[in-house]
Amino acid sequence: MFKQRPMDRTVLSQVTWDFDWDLVDVGRIGEDPYVDVWLAENGSVEIRYVEDGVVGLSYVTLHGDEVRPVRQQVESMCELWSSGEALAELRTATDRNDRLRALYAAALSASGAPDPSLVDAFRTIARHDGDPGVRQAVVVATGYLPWPELVELVRELGEHDPVDHVRHNASVLLDGLHKHAS
Repeated sequence: MFKQRPMDRTVLSQVTWDFDWDLVDVGRIGEDPYVDVWLAENGSVEIRYVEDGVVGLSYVTLHGDEVRPVRQQVESMCELWSSGEALAELRTATDRNDRLRALYAAALSASGAPDPSLVDAFRTIARHDGDPGVRQAVVVATGYLPWPELVELVRELGEHDPVDHVRHNASVLLDGLHKHAS
């Protein structure tokens, strides 16, 4: 995920030119999320550039057998969040907007097995933040990172949060995850 200042697709487009990726789908202006898709490494890696209005961030996803060289290409030309940086920012952010950005950055930059440190940070925010918008962001972020421990946290919010829309949206996410798993 892009770090610091908002990035637009022209930044990643430069990477695509420099490394001869093939554009296979162009996003539709006004559509949310906006998504451009390229293929690299002889078609074995799909690169998606996403402008995600739900979280207010732009990010890149990589799918395929040999993503490491493509990841290195993107990292060589774009300033990105690491999961560690996002977690550190999440722990130290005091401003609401910084917390929201760090929360989404942590969810979008995480990968692999559940990270107990990240789960603990989400729990701390969900249980101790008096701002229902931040607790709502925990629900949304879990949709991007549906680790069992975070899903359980969302279940708790759905049952016990003092704010109706947080409880409702937690239930909506849980229903969606259940349908997706079926």
